[in-house]
Amino acid sequence: MDAKKQALRKKFDELDANGDGSLDIDELRDLLQKGNPGFKTKEVEQLYRNCDSNHDGRIDFDEFLNYIYGQDHSHNRTSGGRHDRMAKASAVGDDGTEGDWGPCEAVFTAFAGQDMDGKEFAKFCKDNKLIGHGMQKTDVDLIFAKVVPKGKRRMDFGMFQNACRHIANKRNQSNGDIQNIVSSSKGPNIAGTKTDAVRFYDDKSTFTGAHAHNANFEGTNAEAHVGRHDRNLAAAEAAREELEAQEDPALWPACQAVFEAFAGEEVDGREFLKLCVDIGLIGKGFTKQDVDIVFAGAGHGAKKIGFAGFQDCIKRIAQKKGKPVYVIQQQVSEASGPTLTGVTKTEAVKFYDDKSQFTGAAADVFGRDGHGDDRHAKMQAAEEAKLAASEDEHPWEECLATYHAFGGNDMDSREFLKLAVDCNLFDKKFTKNDIDIVFTKVTHGGRRLSEDQFCEAIRLVAVKKGVPTHAVQAKVASSSGPQLKGTKTEYSRFHDDKESYTGMHVGK
Repeated sequence: MDAKKQALRKKFDELDANGDGSLDIDELRDLLQKGNPGFKTKEVEQLYRNCDSNHDGRIDFDEFLNYIYGQDHSHNRTSGGRHDRMAKASAVGDDGTEGDWGPCEAVFTAFAGQDMDGKEFAKFCKDNKLIGHGMQKTDVDLIFAKVVPKGKRRMDFGMFQNACRHIANKRNQSNGDIQNIVSSSKGPNIAGTKTDAVRFYDDKSTFTGAHAHNANFEGTNAEAHVGRHDRNLAAAEAAREELEAQEDPALWPACQAVFEAFAGEEVDGREFLKLCVDIGLIGKGFTKQDVDIVFAGAGHGAKKIGFAGFQDCIKRIAQKKGKPVYVIQQQVSEASGPTLTGVTKTEAVKFYDDKSQFTGAAADVFGRDGHGDDRHAKMQAAEEAKLAASEDEHPWEECLATYHAFGGNDMDSREFLKLAVDCNLFDKKFTKNDIDIVFTKVTHGGRRLSEDQFCEAIRLVAVKKGVPTHAVQAKVASSSGPQLKGTKTEYSRFHDDKESYTGMHVGK
């Protein structure tokens, strides 16, 4: 604090042009606008009034120092308010610790060139680890907006100097400390994705032509390419000879017989895939994706291959599976030919497999098995029997009273549903899905249910539920009528509490 105070005293004396130990408003403006050229005259005048604590029209060093460090100005915090604090924060300048800005300007140029935008300023703060110790990430944008004039989007080096002073203020450090941090910077940190190793790029021994003779590349071999094609051919021939040494010539006739059983003289790609699948060659290192690769390699791009090409395929498959050729020969020779798949067995169909339901000419051909011309009449009679009165019924008077309570002289489907719900007629056997079926059946598609039809509906409900008719009658007869349900209103203080009434409502 003493060092800063002495530095400020020195700067104060330099600005005191007439040497009277105080600053007038013009001298204060020179001080503030030197630190921040964007400082407006009205702001200077407001700050001048706030600094002049004894209101004598002059600012001595103690008044200026007290205001800068926030001493003896509690009334300004309440009356001066937000504007004073903003003006104080903007009043940054040389604190007496600054040195040569040349090294800092070199760093500024390395990060941004001639001028710097907000993104580059944020990277500058991050790379130089200026965020922290009172300096937050949010302060980066605030400082940038503070030093860059309104309407501009980039800062020059002069604005950058003011930004460094604001950073020093935020971190509670001297301007010289921030200068040292900036001047020691190594420039922007460039981070890039590390490339994977590539054989023909990283293995210098594979370089050819002018690159093989380039002294800037270490590990090159100018003679590496000589005879390389011949060596590759020799290696391929050696591999083929090794495969041929593993084959069993005695197994080829049997392999040819299997081959011809699948395709005759030639096989195409689709037939070759079926051959591999049916023989069981797929698996253990040889996949369906490899089938096309092997076929194309053996046929050299042809659409069909003969037995000679098939022999090459067997050797390639053996190489893929890592087994001797004779093992694959043995597997092929033991195959019994293509696997033929038959028609899928049809499922049982009631109207096709049950001959008793055949009618017309089909019944004459396949035999009626009890199915005669009176089948429809029998089915109708069985349905009518379900709706007819039976011995297990009780008197209907009480049930009909419930019928009239729910529907009046006749009942629609909605009222019939309401009756079934209130009388607890629904269960696992008779569900709400069945209610419309019963209503439609007894009314024959009509919209109203008469008394007689209602009785028939009760009988049909009993059949659906698998209980005697009187059991359903008892449930219906015990009903006291439709159950009416309404939404209960919640308690309302201003409606139900009569003591809160006012005006003409009092006493009512």
